[in-house]
Amino acid sequence: MKRKDNIYKLYQQQVRDKDTAVTEFMANTLAKTQSMFEYEGLPDSIPQKELERLLQTTGNAFVTSVDGVLYALSGGKGGEPDVYGRATLYTVANPALKLNKTYDIQKDGVLIENDSNGESLLPLIGRYAVLHTDGLISLNTASILTRITMLISASDDKTKQSAEEFLCKIQDGEFSIIGENAFFKGVNMQTAPTTNSVYITQLIELIQYYKASMYNELGLNANYNMKRERLNLGEVSMNVDVLLPYVDNMLKERQNAVEKINEMFDTEISVKLSSSWGLERDNYNALAADLETAKENPDPTEEPEPTEETTETDGNDTETDGNDTETDGNDTETDGNDTETEETEETKETETETDGNDTETEETEENEENKDKQ
Repeated sequence: MKRKDNIYKLYQQQVRDKDTAVTEFMANTLAKTQSMFEYEGLPDSIPQKELERLLQTTGNAFVTSVDGVLYALSGGKGGEPDVYGRATLYTVANPALKLNKTYDIQKDGVLIENDSNGESLLPLIGRYAVLHTDGLISLNTASILTRITMLISASDDKTKQSAEEFLCKIQDGEFSIIGENAFFKGVNMQTAPTTNSVYITQLIELIQYYKASMYNELGLNANYNMKRERLNLGEVSMNVDVLLPYVDNMLKERQNAVEKINEMFDTEISVKLSSSWGLERDNYNALAADLETAKENPDPTEEPEPTEETTETDGNDTETDGNDTETDGNDTETDGNDTETEETEETKETETETDGNDTETEETEENEENKDKQ
């Protein structure tokens, strides 16, 4: 077994060395995509693993018969292009079969392509491998910097050596004693600027975003949505809609090629989505059924959107209410007049009563005058 420090340095290269990190990321991703499709009826001479490796890393493979045995071979396309610019010849050089031959694509075998453009998965995976590696190196650097809480400077080499010995003993879990006063005078300590924890969180989310975006392009539903709330059905549907088109394109190319192989070489080969990609297809079909059901049977608790006729009617009702208010105002004004009339009648009664009192007073004075005369 290797020494501990050598093992650390060995695997440290997967983080610090960019070429190593990119290569490892691509190999790991290709190992996962190997299980994207499942074949049935393949001859023993064409292992599924090797067929998919050729398609996903080179973009194509040529299935033909060599000495009565079917093989999926790697080679190069060429020849005079047809009217659509497609290659007409396929050249194979295989030392194990001692084969060096150029085949007619239309007559001698069947050309299988990874997608409709004949591209491999390497450009897509390689792009995200570079982004992921840069993010991982940044995260590793930020993580290491969190260890630095103090910055130490020494005025001379002797003081520097004493400080290093002191720190080494502390690191090893041993108590250490400083025996000279010059150490404190020659050493300066400053608090290091603390690394922002938000920055580390952002780096983690960025790396997760890169990986999720790559898996989305490869047809897997990896959530990179930064929303902290739960996604509704519509948002989930929008996310799922972009997952399967590329995978469906790859599947269609394989199905068309398998159909030609069966016809040309009398085989019974079939291919379908497998693993998580098959489950993703099933989930998509179930989601599509739920959306269709929701359209046919809308939620009765939801209020319908107002139409122009409804809005106009509401306006007329408001206008009528305004007229009613105006009428009430007139009624109030009439009541005011009635009150004024009542006050006038009351005043008249008061005046009448006053006049009566005045008359009584005059009669009293007249009687007193008659008594004096007598």
